[in-house]
Amino acid sequence: MSSTITFTRVGDDEARILDANGDHVGDLFRHPDILHPGSSYFVIHLDEDPRGPVRVHERSRIREVAEERIRSHPLWSS
Repeated sequence: MSSTITFTRVGDDEARILDANGDHVGDLFRHPDILHPGSSYFVIHLDEDPRGPVRVHERSRIREVAEERIRSHPLWSS
């Protein structure tokens, strides 16, 4: 599994996560943060990940967190 990923927007608040081969490996969702009006948080949900989704509060960290989750995915690691 390569650490190079891309995001393909499929809606205003949703994107697909694709690996270096262009395979769909998960989804990214943006949700309004009700505790901080006017701001959002993001949820990364990888396919077949028993750890479940992860929440990211800083938009600038989405790629970093997604790549780390892919690298450490318990079913995809070598």
